[in-house]
Amino acid sequence: MLLGNVLLDLYRIKYYNRNMILPESDKALHIIWELEYEMLNERNCGYTGSDMKKRLWEIKMRVDKAIAKAPTYHGDPNYEQEYLVEKIKGNV
Repeated sequence: MLLGNVLLDLYRIKYYNRNMILPESDKALHIIWELEYEMLNERNCGYTGSDMKKRLWEIKMRVDKAIAKAPTYHGDPNYEQEYLVEKIKGNV
């Protein structure tokens, strides 16, 4: 596993030198999971849960702004339609 991390770091350095950022979305997803977990955790008070919810809304607003700026790429599925279908089903 260590060798894999070293190779990944070298790969990132190669692209950072070209002013390109390769974000790790897994970390963002984990942070969202942590916020949801703490928000719903019964051992936390309402103030903690409320703060976690506020942070989730801040993330959602940033994501919505970024998506609004995103261009359409060739071959992109209709993400908005997929999202709305899931929302209608009650999965979102």
